[in-house]
Amino acid sequence: MSSQVWLVTGASNGMGLSVTEYLLSEGHTVVAAVRKPESMNTLKAKYGARILVVKVDVQHQEDVDSAFAQAEAVFGRIDVVYNNAGYSAVGEVEAMPMADAKDIQQTNFFGATRVSLAAIKFFREVNKPIGGRLLQASSIYGLVAGGATGFYSASKYALEGMTESLAAELDPTWNIKITLAEMGFFRTNFVKNHTYKVYTHPAYTAPTLLGNVTRAMLADVDPEMIKGDPDKLARRLYELARLDDPPLRVMLGAEGPAMLMPKLAQDEKEREKYADWAQGLSFDE
Repeated sequence: MSSQVWLVTGASNGMGLSVTEYLLSEGHTVVAAVRKPESMNTLKAKYGARILVVKVDVQHQEDVDSAFAQAEAVFGRIDVVYNNAGYSAVGEVEAMPMADAKDIQQTNFFGATRVSLAAIKFFREVNKPIGGRLLQASSIYGLVAGGATGFYSASKYALEGMTESLAAELDPTWNIKITLAEMGFFRTNFVKNHTYKVYTHPAYTAPTLLGNVTRAMLADVDPEMIKGDPDKLARRLYELARLDDPPLRVMLGAEGPAMLMPKLAQDEKEREKYADWAQGLSFDE
């Protein structure tokens, strides 16, 4: 297979790091967009010119623009953009400080949107031949909201809606394909290092409440309990990017179907029960 050029945001952490390491090990080239360039020193020393490290905070438009400009100057093309930069905090909707809620949205939605728009423009106006692949790092929490994850879920729900609209709007002749990768739980360094803030609210005291269950689970989790292999996921994302006719959405990880199916069943039950409520709301003629 021919070598590809990937731009990976959040390349120093979580699935971004796993994808970056996999691509480099397979002979591909990576534009590693990270907030702290020094975090990539080991990979840079090992792979040299096949990894271009660029400083990017996706909350800043100028950083995003600079990353794509540097990729064009050095490599002349980008085959795949893995839109992976993300941020999360744990706490009920009432518990979450508004500053953190806004930061989650600014990174996971508005930051991801900045990267998406830059990718589409690059694929259309720079790549020869025209085209490219955009992989959105979504989550099962973009389909099923959970306890103590309300604002993270909100950011992923927003990403899902924006991406579905964007994909529908593209001219097919541009040969730009977009996929939402709705991921479950994987044993990344994010999980191992507990790199997230945790908030509580004094009104939520019952231990059986979903937020408390989630916090307790995260506090006690042994990374070995999480069976998702990030290296296998990295390969699956690569395979996804190579498909000629990729899906708009794909669930990756066994947790996805297990969490989604009960929700779909409940939704169907309620839709059937209240189906008549959609009628009788027009003007009387």
